[in-house]
Amino acid sequence: MDKRLNIIFDSRRIEKFDPLIDELQRQGIENYEIWPCIADKGVVESINASHKMLVQHAKDNCLEEIVIAEDDLWFPAADGWRYYLANTPEEFDIYLGGNYLPFDKEIKTCTDIVGLHLYTIRECFYDEFLSTPNKLHIDQALKDRSVYHVCYPMAALQRQGFSANNMRPVDYNLQIDWNDVYK
Repeated sequence: MDKRLNIIFDSRRIEKFDPLIDELQRQGIENYEIWPCIADKGVVESINASHKMLVQHAKDNCLEEIVIAEDDLWFPAADGWRYYLANTPEEFDIYLGGNYLPFDKEIKTCTDIVGLHLYTIRECFYDEFLSTPNKLHIDQALKDRSVYHVCYPMAALQRQGFSANNMRPVDYNLQIDWNDVYK
């Protein structure tokens, strides 16, 4: 059985809904839940709170782990979701679908993250995640708090489009080496 994919969706960006649903269908993902983002704070605090909302849900419900995605999730390969799941390490705090910062490709780890567009977090790390400062970008707040595992080649990227962080359209994928992507 596939793991449940928990997706943070910003309903103010309705143009992201159809591409998200198309991506879920293309990947054969049927076990998912779409959660409304928290949007009553500043951009950074809202994104931070939205991720923490799902981790808190996992903690409150005694889930061993939770898989979280943002609404701009994109898998370059037709079987990217299955590849991500199949390559989950046995031991980890957070397992990333990709990372926009350099990381050790040999051992597939990093201590600094940019891009929480797809990740799995284990219960052993819930409290650490929830203790990060609310006013920091959540990925930056996680810097040096653990050694994070990265799916490599990267299974998941962020679809180009409007970024709430930048308040403009962006394409983070212009900065990656496509040899590092599972296609």
